[in-house]
Amino acid sequence: MLRKEGFEAKTLQSLLLSKPVLTKRQLVVLDEAGAVGMDDMKRLFDCARDARIILSGDTGQHASVARGDALRILEQHSNFKSGQLTAIRRQRKAAYRKAVELAAQKRTVEAFAQLERMGAVVEFSDNQLHDSAAKSYLKALAENKSALLVAPTWAEIEEVTEKVRAELKLAGRLAGEEKEFQVFDSLSWTEAQKRDSRQYRPGMAIHFHRTTHGFDKNETVSVVAVGNDSLKVQHSDGSENTFPLGAGIACDVGERRKLKIAAGDKLLLQSNWQKKFVNGELVEVKAVQGDSALLADGRVIPADYRTFTHGYAVTSHAAQGKTVDEVLVVASSRSLPAINKEQFYVSISRGRERCQIFTDDSELLRLHATHSSARLAAVEAIPQRDFLQTILQRGNRFMKRFRQRIAQSLSIETTERSSHEIKPVEQQRQSARHISV
Repeated sequence: MLRKEGFEAKTLQSLLLSKPVLTKRQLVVLDEAGAVGMDDMKRLFDCARDARIILSGDTGQHASVARGDALRILEQHSNFKSGQLTAIRRQRKAAYRKAVELAAQKRTVEAFAQLERMGAVVEFSDNQLHDSAAKSYLKALAENKSALLVAPTWAEIEEVTEKVRAELKLAGRLAGEEKEFQVFDSLSWTEAQKRDSRQYRPGMAIHFHRTTHGFDKNETVSVVAVGNDSLKVQHSDGSENTFPLGAGIACDVGERRKLKIAAGDKLLLQSNWQKKFVNGELVEVKAVQGDSALLADGRVIPADYRTFTHGYAVTSHAAQGKTVDEVLVVASSRSLPAINKEQFYVSISRGRERCQIFTDDSELLRLHATHSSARLAAVEAIPQRDFLQTILQRGNRFMKRFRQRIAQSLSIETTERSSHEIKPVEQQRQSARHISV
């Protein structure tokens, strides 16, 4: 998106891997900084010690998958200065903009009520829900509007995608025969999960981002067996190798599955590749050519790039940062456990002109949308005053026990000295008695 706007932009991981020498005359602007974890934020700060850094993001949206909500912690618990943009410009209609403003202010109940007054929240029976969402999506396309379906879970996404593709075939928008591709689905594991052998099972796939430990860049291998601190994996040529856990290898863990693609399909790219593809990018297939796919913009998805899926419906994480004319939020009661305040805010705020929510239980949806997924940082687990009091109390208890032990030691030493002094006197008395007798 930033490149399309004319900025010289690169991903944070690309910047960190290049290890540039940044001077005080340089400025680093990190967009979507709320999605960056503590470890990567520290690496950025170490890399740009002399440079100026501007962190741009919304802490009311999704936080990082990795540990630590870095931007929120800096915003609330540091001496760094921060500013806030209060005017929302994406939504063109005042009523819709008001709903997003309320959600941004964490007034979710009021935001939901505003959407209901707009007629944006519609209930359907479970068997009509995805059909209705798919038809609304095609209607938007027929009106030459950009549209995006957002759902909380991949199970819901697959159901509504199936309905959308069926409608597209009927409308003649998907042309020619379908080609079956074997793609890689990331499980979005944290670094800790990747190092834990208990997380793995045979049949899983590991995709490597860099050449290392006998594995090629962009290679995907299959897990054959799981050991205590290593995995036995199989290459595409059938040969086997050992993959050491805990080595800090740049890789992604996921599963392989088959995906049918035809000319006219929209795809969601799920990893960066050679500065040609960007993770989260939505593209359209113009033609399928053997094991490759020609895109409408002239680029080609090669045979060794297999981290993509259909791009009609996405999760709110994938939708974050995107803008379309109409956003269609699909949230059945089966997906309610995955809905929270941050997910709801991101989902409803993607549209310029319109937002519509498809659900089978608006009351339960309202209830789940008020729950926050925000994590507590260590500095927030105990309030600062209570934390200091706890430290002082522990210190007092330690000193009290220390004094008691010193007193006990002195008492024992005194007793032992007294016993040594008494014994010779008693022996003298006993000897005197023997002599008198």
